[in-house]
Amino acid sequence: MKNTKIQWCHSTVNPVMGCDGCELWPGTGKIVSELTLVIIANTIALQMADVQKTISSIIGNRETSEIYSDRVKIADRLAAQFHLAQPARYELVDAIRKACKCYAGLLGTMRAGLAKGHADKFEAPMVFPGRMPEAARWGAPSSEERATKPWLAGVPRMIFISDMGDALSGAIPFEYLQSEIIDVVNSDAGRHHLWLWLTKRPDRMANFGNGLLQAGIRWPENLVAMTSVTSPATAGRIDDLRRVPSRFKGLSCEPAFDKLSLNLREIDWVIMGGGSDVLADTFHVEWALNLRHQCRQADIAFFLKQLGRNAMFQGQPLNLVDEHGGDWAEWKADWQTREIPKPFQTPGIGSRAGTGIP
Repeated sequence: MKNTKIQWCHSTVNPVMGCDGCELWPGTGKIVSELTLVIIANTIALQMADVQKTISSIIGNRETSEIYSDRVKIADRLAAQFHLAQPARYELVDAIRKACKCYAGLLGTMRAGLAKGHADKFEAPMVFPGRMPEAARWGAPSSEERATKPWLAGVPRMIFISDMGDALSGAIPFEYLQSEIIDVVNSDAGRHHLWLWLTKRPDRMANFGNGLLQAGIRWPENLVAMTSVTSPATAGRIDDLRRVPSRFKGLSCEPAFDKLSLNLREIDWVIMGGGSDVLADTFHVEWALNLRHQCRQADIAFFLKQLGRNAMFQGQPLNLVDEHGGDWAEWKADWQTREIPKPFQTPGIGSRAGTGIP
C-alpha cells in the first residue's frame, strides 16, 4: 500500500500546543555540547571550557526554538570567532538541526506568531479549550478512511491527543486537563471514540490520574495512556506509565535511536518507527524485528509505523523512495506488521467509559 506519510490513526486533536522540552527538543546545554564537538574537531589547541563559554555568550538567552530559527546566524558568528572554514560552518548548522528532532517543535517554531492556533513560543505551551469537545462531535470513520488504513478495521474513530505538544507539560494545570480531556472523553459524544493520549511525562500523568481517583473520578476506559520510549535511557518511563490508572496502556518507540529490550508488563500496544527528519539517525530494521518478537512473546499488539529516512538492514542502507519509509511496497513481506489490540475492536468499548470495568 502506497503511503506518502502513514496516518496511523484516524484523527488528531491538540488541546495544548507546545512543550517544555524532551530528548527530541533539548535545552541549550545539549546544543552547546554538540556545537562544541564540531569546533574542537575543526580547531587546534582549544580548551573545551573556553569553547563552551564563547558559544554560550553568542547564543545568549535564546531558547531552543530561537536557536533553531537563528541557526545560520549563530553558525556564521561561531565560524568567524573561531576562524573556521566553510565546511565547518555547515557542520555547525547541521549540529543544531540534528539536535532539534521534534516535528512538533519544528512546525511550532515555523508557525509561532504566524499561524492561528499555535503557541506564541513552542517552549511556552498554550491551552486551546474547545478543541476536544469539537473532536468529540466527529462522526465514525468513513469508508474511505478505513480503506486507506485497513489495520483499523472494526475500530471506532481513534483520535490522537496532542501530536503538536505535550499536554502534561509542567505549566498546564490539572484542572484544565480534567475539564478539557477527561470530562470530554467521558461525555456522551466522547464515548463513541477511542482516544490515544501520548506524553513523555508519564510520572505527571500518573499523578494526575491518581488524583482523579482520590476525587472519585475514574480514568475513562476509552482513553489509552501512552508514553514515548526512544532509547534504553528513557525506558524508565514505562514504570511511571504502569502507575496510570488506565485500562489500556501503549508505548510509542518512535523515533527509536537504539535496540530496545523492554519490560512489557501491563502494556497493550507498542508502536515503533524510525525518524523522518532530514538528518535522521540510523534506524535498523533488526531493532523492529527484535521488539516485535518481544511483543509476540508477551501477546502484545505491535505496529511498525515506518522505517524512517535513514533505514538499514543487515548493515546496508535501504535507500527507500518514500522519505518516511512507510510504503509497504518497499518492505519485505515479513516486516509488514501493523496490529491493533483486539480489545480496541470490542463493539461499544466507549459505552462503558469511566465505569472502571477491568
